Amino acid sequence: MPASPRFFLVAALALGACADPEPPPPPPEASVPTFRGSFVPVDDGRHVPGFPRFRSELRDAVARKDTAAFLGLVAAGARLSFGDEPGGPEGFRTMWFSGDPPEGRDPWRVLAGVLDAGSVEEDEAVTAPFVYGLWPGEEDPFSNVAIVSENVPAREGPSMSAPIVARLSHIIVPALSPPSGGWRMVRLPDSTVAYVASQKALSPVGYRAAFWEDGGGRWRLQSFLAGD
Repeated sequence: MPASPRFFLVAALALGACADPEPPPPPPEASVPTFRGSFVPVDDGRHVPGFPRFRSELRDAVARKDTAAFLGLVAAGARLSFGDEPGGPEGFRTMWFSGDPPEGRDPWRVLAGVLDAGSVEEDEAVTAPFVYGLWPGEEDPFSNVAIVSENVPAREGPSMSAPIVARLSHIIVPALSPPSGGWRMVRLPDSTVAYVASQKALSPVGYRAAFWEDGGGRWRLQSFLAGD
């Protein structure tokens, strides 16, 4: 005798009761203040003939961590310091790729941060990041940093697991310490002390690069400096 429809309904309900329950939805993120400024990134370089292709080559070499390809795009006389340290491709290799980079920084992360942070064009040269060329004169470049992305989380402590206390967009805030462990301590507009990822906190006296064409019409990295 075939089973009745009622039998199948009861069986389905029984199976459903035995199934694993749906996991509860994640708790909603607590409401936090958002602080927004007007320091919006610019990228003049994308309009400069020949520069976008050159920058793509640089970014590709950095993404692949291809030292030879990257150094092939560094000018022979590239300046790397305000002192007497040797420059050019071999100077860059010694300074950044010899196993003892400045302040122990990852050279590829530093380079990627510079190349991805906008640019300013002046007198046939392109400088990156844009904060170096457009820093507001009324803001102290040594004691402030710019948060130039959208909705950057500011956390209670220097950890991705620390609670978010605010979100920051296109705003300049006081820096309370040098970068450490990938984090930067800052003071928010409401005086709260918080931490942001250091690659999101740009300084006009941090590392910046200048590019222009050499005598053969080829774009090259002509300087890579920090400080003032």
